[in-house]
Amino acid sequence: MRTLGGILIILVGLAWEFSAKLHIFVDQVTIQKWQAWLAAHTTLINQIAPLALIGGGVFWIVFLHARPALHRWLRPSPLEIVYKPPAQTSVWRSMRDYYIEVRNCSTDRTISSVIVTWDETVFTRAIDNKLSRECLLSPTSIEPSSSVSVFLFSLKDDIRTEGNKNNELGRESTFTIRVSGNRTNESTARFRYEPDKIPKLRRLWR
Repeated sequence: MRTLGGILIILVGLAWEFSAKLHIFVDQVTIQKWQAWLAAHTTLINQIAPLALIGGGVFWIVFLHARPALHRWLRPSPLEIVYKPPAQTSVWRSMRDYYIEVRNCSTDRTISSVIVTWDETVFTRAIDNKLSRECLLSPTSIEPSSSVSVFLFSLKDDIRTEGNKNNELGRESTFTIRVSGNRTNESTARFRYEPDKIPKLRRLWR
């Protein structure tokens, strides 16, 4: 047993020594081949490397900017924004109420924490200040295949002829309305406010 143990120790030592030399030999051959390949393709590498780096940088920038839009396209939000024709609330005063409707297009899921906001412009800021509100719709839940009405504003048809008392409301404005909910992608819609027209709000599709 002692002899066998000694033989095993010797064999392990030989294997270790041989593997170390073999590893060095393989490394030397590999390095030589790699150096030879680099020497043969130096000019090509010098031409391709800068272009590859530039192309990679451009691809990464485009990817970062396109990823959200691509994600929305592949997984559209179940929340849909629908523009409702303005209702005339007072014939004598020519007042109209402007609303949108937010629909939950899902048939089997209640969407919670639904909030509706719009971009801050001179026009939207004037409306929000007038109504003392911070958003169009505070967080709420929408049942499957249901919808909620969201009040935007109420204005007279002849707002432009009132001696420009409200300069903010006498200017055209373009803004985006945004709807988001729990575990849903953001849904958006662009609108154009035109004080000279009746109705004064229209949805933009481009």
